Amino acid sequence: MTAVLQSQVFFFISSVGFVILGVLAVLISIAILRALNSFSSILKRAEKDIDSVGDTSREILEDIRDSSVFRLFFQKRRRYKSRH
Repeated sequence: MTAVLQSQVFFFISSVGFVILGVLAVLISIAILRALNSFSSILKRAEKDIDSVGDTSREILEDIRDSSVFRLFFQKRRRYKSRH
């Protein structure tokens, strides 16, 4: 094999290798972008649910504070001013 033929074989093999690496890089990039998109939608859904839970818990606390049993046991103490 001559030196020119060897260099042509080397460049052909390295070109095929770079094309395969490029295709793999594109496929991995697409997979990462899909995963990030899914993660983003999960975070948006979780944020919406957290806001809903916060509103619900606020309503429950208001209902408890307005109940007569709560007011009976945890009534605010009034301070009476002493008149001298």
